[in-house]
Amino acid sequence: MSFAIIWSLSAVMATTQPLEFTILHTNDWQSRFLGFGPNSEYSPESINDDQTTGGIARLATLLNQRKEAAEKRGPVLVLDGGDWTMGTLFHTITRETGAELQLLKRLGYDAVAIGNHEFDFRPQGLARMIRAAGREVGELMPILSANMVFSPEHSEDDGLEALVTEGVVKPYVVIEKGGLRFGVLGLMGIDAKEVSPAMWPVTFEEPIASSQKVIKQLLETEDVDVIIAASHCGVLRNEDGQWYGEEVDLVKAVPEIDVVVGGHSHTALKEPISRNGAVIVQAGADSRFLGELRMQYSKAGLKLLSYNLHPIDDSIPGDPIITAEIERFKSIVTDKVLEAKHFDFDQALVEVEQDFGRSYDQYVLGNLVTDAIRRATGAEIAFTGNGTIRDELHRGQSGIQRVSDVFRIAPLGIGVHDDEPGYPLAKVYFTAAELKSILEIVSFAYSLKGPSYFPRLSGIRFRYNAYRVPFDRVMEIELGSHKHGYHAIDVTERNSKLYSIGVSTYVGGFFSIVQGLSRGLLSVVPKDAQGKPILDINAAIVDGDPAEPGVQEIKEWQAVLEFVRLFPDTDRDGIPNIDSNAVTNEERMIVVRSLAPKALAQNATYLMGISVALGLLAVGILVGIAVLVIRRLRL
Repeated sequence: MSFAIIWSLSAVMATTQPLEFTILHTNDWQSRFLGFGPNSEYSPESINDDQTTGGIARLATLLNQRKEAAEKRGPVLVLDGGDWTMGTLFHTITRETGAELQLLKRLGYDAVAIGNHEFDFRPQGLARMIRAAGREVGELMPILSANMVFSPEHSEDDGLEALVTEGVVKPYVVIEKGGLRFGVLGLMGIDAKEVSPAMWPVTFEEPIASSQKVIKQLLETEDVDVIIAASHCGVLRNEDGQWYGEEVDLVKAVPEIDVVVGGHSHTALKEPISRNGAVIVQAGADSRFLGELRMQYSKAGLKLLSYNLHPIDDSIPGDPIITAEIERFKSIVTDKVLEAKHFDFDQALVEVEQDFGRSYDQYVLGNLVTDAIRRATGAEIAFTGNGTIRDELHRGQSGIQRVSDVFRIAPLGIGVHDDEPGYPLAKVYFTAAELKSILEIVSFAYSLKGPSYFPRLSGIRFRYNAYRVPFDRVMEIELGSHKHGYHAIDVTERNSKLYSIGVSTYVGGFFSIVQGLSRGLLSVVPKDAQGKPILDINAAIVDGDPAEPGVQEIKEWQAVLEFVRLFPDTDRDGIPNIDSNAVTNEERMIVVRSLAPKALAQNATYLMGISVALGLLAVGILVGIAVLVIRRLRL
């Protein structure tokens, strides 16, 4: 008897017999087609011979295995929580190929949510990738977003809006399998929206309000049995081990939601989060896990049967058809993107002696990126934030890093003058006092906002006192380098000299919000070399070849690739080596915790003066109260 007949009989008996269904899910592929680890060691054609994890070819095999097993028990849905693109060299050709969507279709996904990184090539870029994928594989699976709003005044989102009109992109889909009607809606979270400036003029409504409107339609018009939110919102865990975040808020506010297939926060949930009768699941990121949720449906409600977060590793053979397709995409990347810059996808670029990470106490990777930016822009200083460094360097067994590995460090963005992948680099100028204001913000923001805001620097070293009042903690600023030495600069208003800073255009946008972040206490104005204010960071983009017409952008990823080739070949095997030493692992933001008068007063401004005055006043009041109390007790 076929599964279809069994499911039909089950539907007839649903009033008395519970019915099982399974959701297989992923999120945040981020174009990670190859395994997590050095690309030179990823070997999907064989098993048990490398230490890489993930890989879409392996995922394809595991999906087929788990789907086949689950279909014996009831209907199966395959869903993704968004951010399928952006993060590796494969995304550089997504507008021409729709490679990620092609693979999602070939792997049999029933629906996918739109994440914030789908907008990194702007709304028209997202429209182009969807069109390109459709030309290759035909009708795509539903692409979902229930809270996306288009601009009636601007045309830049018209291409994407047309796909909504055609029903390719839709707020929800009803999937009928095995006698059950599943209503699946897509949601973009508030945080995801805020970190994606390239989505303009598209905006997003608040996800709770949007989901309530869509769910009303699902229940009253579509008569669905199960409601699933494919949510690019995220969940986080506090120090007490309690889960919180937008996906938790969602199910608390919208009790009609049965399941949240999550994304955005890259959380590998080994067990579902149960709230308000709903379950929340999420499968990490980078195609390293496949989630499998088994549920039981009856008229009395839903029951969680089991959940497994399957790791994807070298014990799983890769699907050969998918492997061949990925190899084809690699060739396209080299031909269309890398060859003109004299690189090749699989080119061995550098060797590392150990893993280089992004935690607070690991400086090599942040120093490498900012040193590369400073060299490419010719600036005295370079600056970025930890969140813009998108991957680590993983030593693996050999230490060899290919072009495709190093690209992942700084892969994001799109050009202004050339519309090509990668944030362009810019150079702006500030006074010494403004430099201090910038460092006041960056040395404080990460303690509130988290590790993504941890600053990385080049050409500059500074000390700040954590015991001083916020926005007046910087004690000393030095310019220079470990190799050539540092010299302190005057950070007061007396010093009118301008200092140049190299940044990506994304990070350069940060300067305009310094005043808001400091509640108006600090202010900086980016300038050109002559001191004229720059109102738009794009006006400061560095021209990599002034001899050519127009502006030849220097991409951040390009600067990093070219910089690592300058490292010495210490083991004389023809490949440069990056070692951890006093130069590469230099600490450039140094925290001091001191109540010594000099440490409290060094380069302090009126903020520290007011703080000290208030402190002395408070002490005086307390002493006065104490004296009065003692006198009364003596009477």
